[in-house]
Amino acid sequence: METTKKNNENNTEKTKAGSERSILVKNIDYSYRNNHVLDHLDFTLPLGESIAILGANGSGKSTLLSILAGARKCKGAEMLYDGCDLLKSATKRSQLIGYVPQSDPLMPDMSVRDNLLLWFHGKKSEFEAALQTPSIQMLQLDSFLRKRVNALSGGMRKRVSLATALINDPQILIMDEPAAALDLCYKAEIRDYLQQFHRDGHTLILTTHDEEDLSIISRLYLLRGGKLLLQDRILRGEELIREIKK
Repeated sequence: METTKKNNENNTEKTKAGSERSILVKNIDYSYRNNHVLDHLDFTLPLGESIAILGANGSGKSTLLSILAGARKCKGAEMLYDGCDLLKSATKRSQLIGYVPQSDPLMPDMSVRDNLLLWFHGKKSEFEAALQTPSIQMLQLDSFLRKRVNALSGGMRKRVSLATALINDPQILIMDEPAAALDLCYKAEIRDYLQQFHRDGHTLILTTHDEEDLSIISRLYLLRGGKLLLQDRILRGEELIREIKK
């Protein structure tokens, strides 16, 4: 991503805006009452990257991701890809993007299988084939597809949440706090799934408060003062904390 016009001019990794290998995002401007969290953001999202967005609590990270996923409306914003505004075409957007919010999107009284079927956009006759795609198979759900969600552990539920975003075989996965509230083993497991998704040639965009998640990313951004700022992707520890607090 490039953020401001100045950053665009200085960035040597520019891609052709709105082409089949990039998405051009324009005029994302959002306020909560008097809190202006996103300040007219314009940037290019190159496909094939793994991107982390960091920022202080309340900086607007979740808001930005929900807008990119189409879950939150943003008046005047555009998201251009291959001649189409994804924010205006739910069909095209759902084909391209999978989204996992912080909150659990699952229906607890339904089985894992029925939850996935609920999120599946294809024909019912195509559902079995969708369960066999590499992205779903890597999550290893077969042994508990018939179980109800409310009988699953936290790590299993997170895998199912991830599966609801991947069931339509998207090119882009947007994930808000992928390992929140999980123990160390489950955090490592989810991180492995995300890394494999990217290795398979897909695009990953995530927010996180877990520094370990940064080991799988190729680009790092800070959201600060309503602006998206490109950082050195190896930034860690106290130096990273100072940048977030500025």
